[in-house]
Amino acid sequence: MRVSHPTRMKKTVSMKTLCLSLALLALPLTALAGNIPAATGTALDGHPFVLPRDLSPKSTILILGFTQHSQTATTAWEKATRSAFAGTGVSYFDIPFLEDAPGFIRPMILRSIRKQVPEPLRPHFVPLTTGQTAWKQTVGFTSDAADAAYVLLVDRNGVIVWQTHEVYSPALLEQLSLASKKLDAR
Repeated sequence: MRVSHPTRMKKTVSMKTLCLSLALLALPLTALAGNIPAATGTALDGHPFVLPRDLSPKSTILILGFTQHSQTATTAWEKATRSAFAGTGVSYFDIPFLEDAPGFIRPMILRSIRKQVPEPLRPHFVPLTTGQTAWKQTVGFTSDAADAAYVLLVDRNGVIVWQTHEVYSPALLEQLSLASKKLDAR
């Protein structure tokens, strides 16, 4: 019977750890940062919408709402985003999830949303009826913040580079703006 030498075992474990560490460092940044899930829907103006295909060549801001009560939070972020990023080439989309609403009620909800959203803003509103679970996992959804707006800044490939689910504030908007400028400078 052969007995391993303790020093030789330590070297083997150390080499395995080193190899694993180097392999993790070699992973593309996208694997570490997290990507948005694929999604397909129709904007309120009627045009088809596919993520990540329809992301801006510059950065894109996604404002997600998972409950009816998140409307106040998402509206605050949408208005601030629209104003702060007008004319910059940064796009934004307000994405309410309707998956939990019964199918027979969804058309009424969509009509109500369409009435509330002015015509020029409708291309930026994309209600989704599927994929909610994947999105919740991606943004780190918690029941404590169920009515929050989940705000993501993503690059053209759908890699998340900044996110929050905090209540809108000018300080957070400034953080978002700086992250967007840094991303667009790459």
